[in-house]
Amino acid sequence: MIAAVVAIGGGFATYGKLTEKINVLENASKTVDLSLVAVLEEKIAQLESHEHDHEHEHGHTKMLVNEKEIELLKVQIEEIKVSTSNPLSQ
Repeated sequence: MIAAVVAIGGGFATYGKLTEKINVLENASKTVDLSLVAVLEEKIAQLESHEHDHEHEHGHTKMLVNEKEIELLKVQIEEIKVSTSNPLSQ
């Protein structure tokens, strides 16, 4: 009889721990700070709309470098979105 009560109590304790871990993971995924994503998106917008006047042309090379930087920032944003959507990655 005592063994049955201890076993049932242990089951409830384990259930409580699992429930608490699930709640922590759910709250962690809801409170992720996406300010880094916002900063990267702002940088992309600045690169895409950057216009300035110079006496000389930057040429085709500068445009290609900017395109690659934008591409890299977009990939980084996607990686951040994926990592923050997975509560087990933290």
